[in-house]
Amino acid sequence: MTTSNPSGLAGSQSRQPWLLAAIVGVIAFLAGWMLMGWVIWPVEWVDADVAYLRRDLQEDYVKLVAAQYAADLNTEAAARRIAGLGPKWREILDDVAIKAQGPDQVRVQQLKQVMDLLAANNQMPPIARGPGSANPLRNLLLPLVGCLLVLGLVLGGGIFYLRSRGAGAGRPAAPARPTGAMPEFVQPTLAPETAAGAPAAAIARFMTTYTLGDDAYDDSFSIDGPDGNFLGECGMGISETIGVGDPKKVTAFEVWLFDKNDIRTVTKVIMSEHAFRDEALKSRLAAKGEPVQAAPGDVITLETATLKVTARVVDMAYGGGALPPSSFFERMTIELQAFRKTAPAAA
Repeated sequence: MTTSNPSGLAGSQSRQPWLLAAIVGVIAFLAGWMLMGWVIWPVEWVDADVAYLRRDLQEDYVKLVAAQYAADLNTEAAARRIAGLGPKWREILDDVAIKAQGPDQVRVQQLKQVMDLLAANNQMPPIARGPGSANPLRNLLLPLVGCLLVLGLVLGGGIFYLRSRGAGAGRPAAPARPTGAMPEFVQPTLAPETAAGAPAAAIARFMTTYTLGDDAYDDSFSIDGPDGNFLGECGMGISETIGVGDPKKVTAFEVWLFDKNDIRTVTKVIMSEHAFRDEALKSRLAAKGEPVQAAPGDVITLETATLKVTARVVDMAYGGGALPPSSFFERMTIELQAFRKTAPAAA
């Protein structure tokens, strides 16, 4: 029996696109920042005050101002030049007055006395605050251009990712993968002989394991062809529980196969021995898919228009306690192998 939508097809497909978008966004931001700020449109500072010079150059500057003041006695010009040293002009002037020798010492001492007098009378010009930008408009345009560049790189990365994924249209949403068992990807093995008599190689193989306590267990796997094209999905999830309380006691699982070239989703229900003997429960679960009793080594086959999946019971164990014997699973390991069906050769 088949159903149109198994319960295992709800949820998001994967978080990989979000991770890729985040990585591309960080790389784009750093690249845009360095490219725009350091190469294409670097910030240029002009008319910076002497307050931003090294200390030794500031001391030479004070000696030049002192020499000029001794020559023209222009107090206003000297005060304006000293104010360009910034808030520490007095400290710099004192240091130069102590270090200077010969004629420089006399001129600097004379300049210091005049500046101290102006400061005491609050007649010093405004103290320099900092450099100015060559073009203030750039300070507004640069962040905007940088943001547009980052956005373009992120969108380009997203388009590249979507194109590289190939044909993703029509793919059903898969459930979020639980934190329990993780799939094991191994080399494909050979399937039973095809209609032509030659063994067909599996195009994908997965391992999924349920353990008691994994109440959110619902595993799904993408089936891709050798060329990377999406062909369908398969998986296994909880179908029915028994009893009450935590953890849930699973008495039946759903194994399902979705084929992008088929309108159906094929489902079979793997049941415990107790559930399989319960005719009422067996009849109710038959609405989800063909009931099958779980047994170690058994192989369950699901077929659609272009795909075939075999589900082999690799390992299983029943739980114990107050519930009936062989009524719920303590663990269950299933091997899923996917094969592409080949059309019979023309006569």
